[in-house]
Amino acid sequence: MTNDNLTDPYDNRTPDNQDHAQATSGSSPLDLFKPAPDYRVTPILLWINIGLFALMALTGVDVMQPSSEGLIRWGANFTPLTLDGQPWRLLTCCFIHIGILHLVFNMYALMQIGPILEPLLGSVQFGVTYVVTGLMGSVASLWWHDIIVSAGASGAIFGLYGVFLALLTTNWLPAEVRNGMLKSIALFVGFNLMLGMSAGIDNAAHIGGLLSGLLTGYTYYLFMLRAGRSANQPLVPLLFPAALVLAMAVLVYAYTDNPMAKYEKIMERFGELERQAMDSFKLPPNTPAKGVADALSERGIPAWQEAIRTLQQADSLELSESLDRRTALLKRYSQLRLNNFQLLQKSLRDTTHAYDTQIEATERQINEVMKQLKASR
Repeated sequence: MTNDNLTDPYDNRTPDNQDHAQATSGSSPLDLFKPAPDYRVTPILLWINIGLFALMALTGVDVMQPSSEGLIRWGANFTPLTLDGQPWRLLTCCFIHIGILHLVFNMYALMQIGPILEPLLGSVQFGVTYVVTGLMGSVASLWWHDIIVSAGASGAIFGLYGVFLALLTTNWLPAEVRNGMLKSIALFVGFNLMLGMSAGIDNAAHIGGLLSGLLTGYTYYLFMLRAGRSANQPLVPLLFPAALVLAMAVLVYAYTDNPMAKYEKIMERFGELERQAMDSFKLPPNTPAKGVADALSERGIPAWQEAIRTLQQADSLELSESLDRRTALLKRYSQLRLNNFQLLQKSLRDTTHAYDTQIEATERQINEVMKQLKASR
C-alpha cells in the first residue's frame, strides 16, 4: 500500500484536499512532519510519539527491548495499576512504544493514512478519532487479558484505517477507484491482524481500535458525506462513537476483576504484619525473660495469626501457578513462625530447656522455606 494509491480519492474531492494531496505526494517525506492548513494533527501526533520515545531513551529505557518496569513508569497499560486508580493509563499507553521498531512501523502507518484521512475528516475530528479509537483499543486489551503490559499507537492507527475501510465499503467513491483501494486496505488490515496472532502482540487492542474505527467511519459517512458537509464542520452525531467508547471504558473499568491489585495489597499487608511480629524482639538488652515472653504473646503471636488469615484471602483469587505456589510457601512460613513464637514464649515463661529441640526443628524448617521463597522470586 503506497502513498500514490492512497491519494487517488482526492481527484474526486474538494480543491483544498486535492491541493494538499498533490503537495504531500510531490514533496519531501520530511514535509509530512510539518503542519499545514488542513493537516495539523498528524504532524503533532508524530512528534508526540517520537518525542516521548526520545525522552524514554534519555532516561535509560532500552530503545530495542524496553523493560516492563520502564514501560509502566512511562504510562503503559498495566492491569493491576490501571484498575487500581490509574485509568489514565488507558490513554497514555497510546503514545509510548515497545522499542524503536515498534515506533517506526506505527509512525510509518500513521504517515500513510494521516495525509488522506485528516483533510477528509477535519483536523479536530481526526484528532478525536485517534484518541477515541486508541482508547477503545486499550479498553479491549484490558477486558481481554488477565494481566497485560500494553503500549503503542497500534489501536489508534487500526482505528484510523477502520474509518477509511468503512468509507471504502460505501458508494462514497466510484467503484473503479474504490475497489482497488478497498483491496489494498483490507489486505493491510488483514495481514496485520494475522501478524497480531503471534506471541507478544496485543491483538485485542488492534481489534478494539478497528471496530471503533469502523463505527466512526459509518457514522461519518451517514451524517457527513451523504449530506455534503465539509471537513471541520461541527458534527454532533460523531459524538456517538466517542460516547459509546467512554461508556464501555467506564463499564470495563468498574466491572473487570483485578486479582493482581488485590494480591499486591495482600502482600503489602503481610509485609507489615511480618515486620510487626519480628519487632517483638526489639527490646532493651536487659529485658527479663518474662518481658520477652509478654512481647511475643501480645504482639508477635497475634501478628502471625493475622498474617495467616491475610494470606488465606488469596485463595479466592485467580492467580498464576507460580503465585499460588509462592502463597502456599508464605502460609507455611507464617505457620512455622507462629509455632516458633509459641514455643519460645512457653520456654521463656517456665525457664527450662524442655522446648529447645522443637524450637531448633522449627527454625531449620523456617530456613528451608525461606530458601524456597528466595528461589521462587
